[in-house]
Amino acid sequence: MYRDSKTRTIVKAITWRITATLTTIGLVYLFTGQIQTAVEVGVLEMTAKLLFYYFHERLWDRLMFGRVEVPPFVLWITGIPRSGKTTLGDMVYKKLEKEGIKIQRLDSHDVRPLFPETGFTRDEVNSHIKRVGHLTSMMENNGISTIASFVSPFTESRDFVRNICQNYIEVYLKTTADEISEKYGCELYEKARQGLVKDVAGMDIKYETSSQTELVIEMCDLSLEKATDIIVDYLKKNNL
Repeated sequence: MYRDSKTRTIVKAITWRITATLTTIGLVYLFTGQIQTAVEVGVLEMTAKLLFYYFHERLWDRLMFGRVEVPPFVLWITGIPRSGKTTLGDMVYKKLEKEGIKIQRLDSHDVRPLFPETGFTRDEVNSHIKRVGHLTSMMENNGISTIASFVSPFTESRDFVRNICQNYIEVYLKTTADEISEKYGCELYEKARQGLVKDVAGMDIKYETSSQTELVIEMCDLSLEKATDIIVDYLKKNNL
């Protein structure tokens, strides 16, 4: 599948304008037989249409007729550690930002350091996710969409976020600790196997799946680029 680049679109617009002007010059010459008159009319026609197009666009920019506002949403990317949540969230964010959507990015690597006292027990994790959920809900109420990427292994706290947000989309990156270790190698899981760290989702803490999850992506044999396309396509069909 191909799409036009910005350069290609600009070149197409210029060549179309040149073609239209040459057509005008040809028609005028055909009827008058005077090349100078034909060229003058062609240049005048091109200049006039460029000006009219500018004012036409400025006028429509002031009118609200036919405009449909994109409702803000909360895209919640969840999964066990090292499943690709942060990178995938960043990639989706960059794509949506180019669409002109008012959007913010929240990630556990950025938010957790703000609350250094927060641990990884079930109660502490649930409290942390609920706190983040309140923040995403506030941004949604102010017309700002959010892409949030958090392990959030417990259905209790994810359902809490779902219930306080008006337009919540949950994306679960489905994989296992063994698959991640085999594919990338993972120091965190190795330490968990040795008993050096505890409360690791996917190891001694079971990740709780939900039947309400909007999008489940099998990450075993899927590239992050393909996963990004899947998420963006889903949003365009259902939310944008």
